[in-house]
Amino acid sequence: MNLIVICSDYPVGKGNAEASLLKFQLNSIENIFKNIILLPTVSLRKKDVISGLNHTIIYNFRRFRLQSFFDFFLNIHYLLNDIIKIKINEYIIFSIFNSFTAYLKSIYLYSFLKNYIKSQNLNNNVAIYSFWFGDATLGAIMLKKKYPSLIVFSGAHGYDLFEERHPGNRIPFRQVSLNLIDKVIVCSSEGISYLEDRYNQYKNKFKLVNSGVRKKNKMVKSSKDGIFRILTLSRTDPIKRLAYLLKSLKKIEGFSEFKIEYCHIGGDHKSGEQELQKLKKLSKELNFKWFKVKFLGKISDDELNHYFKNSIIDVFLNVSSSEGTCLSLVEAMSYSIPVVVTAVGGNISIGNISNTRLNVNFSPYELYEYLRKINNDKEYREKLKSNSYKYWFSNHNSETLSSEINDIFKMICSPT
Repeated sequence: MNLIVICSDYPVGKGNAEASLLKFQLNSIENIFKNIILLPTVSLRKKDVISGLNHTIIYNFRRFRLQSFFDFFLNIHYLLNDIIKIKINEYIIFSIFNSFTAYLKSIYLYSFLKNYIKSQNLNNNVAIYSFWFGDATLGAIMLKKKYPSLIVFSGAHGYDLFEERHPGNRIPFRQVSLNLIDKVIVCSSEGISYLEDRYNQYKNKFKLVNSGVRKKNKMVKSSKDGIFRILTLSRTDPIKRLAYLLKSLKKIEGFSEFKIEYCHIGGDHKSGEQELQKLKKLSKELNFKWFKVKFLGKISDDELNHYFKNSIIDVFLNVSSSEGTCLSLVEAMSYSIPVVVTAVGGNISIGNISNTRLNVNFSPYELYEYLRKINNDKEYREKLKSNSYKYWFSNHNSETLSSEINDIFKMICSPT
């Protein structure tokens, strides 16, 4: 069987969550499929793709096809049925626009895949995996009407999963997509619970697939010089709430018993770089006098591995207002780093095991209590380090998960 994988920009070596998780998944399932075909939805022009890939890469997806115009009207009932379900509220105009945009993307994908499957003679020998349960997923699902034996399944993570992260608390075509899709593989137990609470009639379609992180040969050391070192590693999107953290640290500076050094790593594309500059500006305006704050920006995977192996890190923070499974958080736990997290999404199970949960709108005093205890209580610190490692080992050990992912994809694509 052939597998078409719909992704964002995976073949480009960006070191983002999609690249890390999808690469691990594909490496785990290579022996199942005759050919793995990557369909990135962004343009790959003038971009370097990851070397050494054994997969076919589609480069011409974004070329306009006249057939899309006809398919738009032939399938317009999908759009009309979605629009009539929109609630009349302050977000109605945005919701209609969002449905229309999602439908356009879906039709574009539908037209392309219909032509590609026919031209490559894949009619009865193909499955489609959409890494994101996003706008265009419906386009792949619509093909099941033309090819009844076609298997379509999707991943679901954070923004593509939690409806509250969208204006109007709504994701277009969610009901019809869940009705027609074969399987949704979800990256966190909280995500599974979320979908089951809202779409219990489809609970047999939801499957947990954790992200794999490899075993480390070196554990990160704690500070011994009286300076407490904090790390965050993420995009600089406002949902990560780094500005909220900076303001909290400024207040903590006023009553802390010990000095703190805070480092943030991350800041990706153009909008991410703009957010990073805003954070740097905010840091200067807060005028830290005793604490030290530094932003390393986006660094390569090799540089990141070197940082973890050679730096002293006392705690890893994730203070997001919404989260799927945060791979950087799991990566930190594989190094036995204590973690403190807001109780949202995929963070919840981590916070429960470590017993280091923060309310979303935590106060500086709540955060400081964890920092103070980690700094002052060696036994408590060692317990948190052990909890981190145990959580990684039980849930995200790549050696164990690789076989599990292989079995899950085989089960989905070869149903009995």
